[in-house]
Amino acid sequence: MIDPHIQKLFSLGLGLEEPWRITSLEMVPSEKQPTLLELHIRIDFKEGSSFQYPGFDQGCKVHDTRERTWRHLNFFQYRCYITAKVPRIITPDGKVRTVSVPWARSGSGFTLMMEGVILTLVKHMPVRTVAREIGEHDTKLWRLIDYHVEEALKDQDFSDVSAIGVDEYSHKGHNYITVFLSHPDVATDEAGRRRQAGKARVLFVTEGKDKDAVKRFLERFKEKDGKPGQVKVATSDMIHGYRSALGESFPEAVVTVDKFHVIKNCSDAVDNTRKREMRSKNAAKTKDLKETRYIWLKNPDNLTDRQRERLGQLLQVEYLDTVQAYGCRLELQDFYETHKAYDEDMVSAFERLTIRFANSAVMEIRKFAQCLTRNAVEILNYFQTLRTNAILEGFNSKISIIKSRARGFRNMRNFMNMIYFVCGELSLPLQPIM
Repeated sequence: MIDPHIQKLFSLGLGLEEPWRITSLEMVPSEKQPTLLELHIRIDFKEGSSFQYPGFDQGCKVHDTRERTWRHLNFFQYRCYITAKVPRIITPDGKVRTVSVPWARSGSGFTLMMEGVILTLVKHMPVRTVAREIGEHDTKLWRLIDYHVEEALKDQDFSDVSAIGVDEYSHKGHNYITVFLSHPDVATDEAGRRRQAGKARVLFVTEGKDKDAVKRFLERFKEKDGKPGQVKVATSDMIHGYRSALGESFPEAVVTVDKFHVIKNCSDAVDNTRKREMRSKNAAKTKDLKETRYIWLKNPDNLTDRQRERLGQLLQVEYLDTVQAYGCRLELQDFYETHKAYDEDMVSAFERLTIRFANSAVMEIRKFAQCLTRNAVEILNYFQTLRTNAILEGFNSKISIIKSRARGFRNMRNFMNMIYFVCGELSLPLQPIM
């Protein structure tokens, strides 16, 4: 017989109420590792008990039972399992139904408390690491994450969304996902400065990076009470498939190519110029450009003293295409810093800038100038909306961490679930329950 005081203590810890009761507590050797002990708690219900079932007022008699086992929180250093005879009852409509137990959800191999702890851990640690630490296969943890993400997505509400952003992320080479995000509201303070109000959140994640991705988002947007006509701004990169589809799906939105993508594309042109010159047969160029990648990618103010000194030396080397390309990038940044509103001066300055780049001696800059021409309308829209994908870019670091933690997800669904899980602002049971 179990000691009544110990029985009461464990019952309180598990939150058990009548007719449930603990019938035994045993420390037994693990089946997988006999040298290790485990705590096994057995729970049963009083004979003759009846159980309520949702939708019916009267208690229902027990038809039969099915034995189930759940992994619970460790008892000190010992793994703990709960085993119970789960009753099946006959409801007034004549059907046989399984009773829900108060310590676990239906279909789970973990107690609610254990689920809460696992979800808290996987938000900060690789799933594989958490699985190893708790001694479970990571497949069980992925099923747990999938369930809770799907449940949380049911409660999404897009009725307040008035500005969206879209960006793509690669996974395992040429596999892409598209992430749609809501921009926070922009408020103007007493000094006339624009401030972000509220938080950004991931709205939708889907495979691919084309028009179909936008169409799938529009369907979800409407399902979650979003109003397409209410969306006034949509930011994206310079992929035409996104932009045209965004314009069709959200007709009132000013589609904007944000300045961070424009400057990034120019930085890529600088880096491609450096790579080309490094591959050339000109030994002097190769020598001058060796180990200089990060010098060209950073802004001068962010360089170390040593890097700044090296940059000063490199800028004197006139035969380097990389130096000319770098000058173009600084000129582009100065354009954005100088002009803060949509007016004739800004448009004229942009036209002059594009013409200079188009006539550059550096082929990578000429190619970049073509991008400026093709995307001129959406690039200049930035000076109307003053919206950028900076918030999405802020999520880049989180998504990169998700990818590095995973070291290759088994499938894209797991990858997308983790983005929702970490960046979606979903209502998830991240703390132990009960």
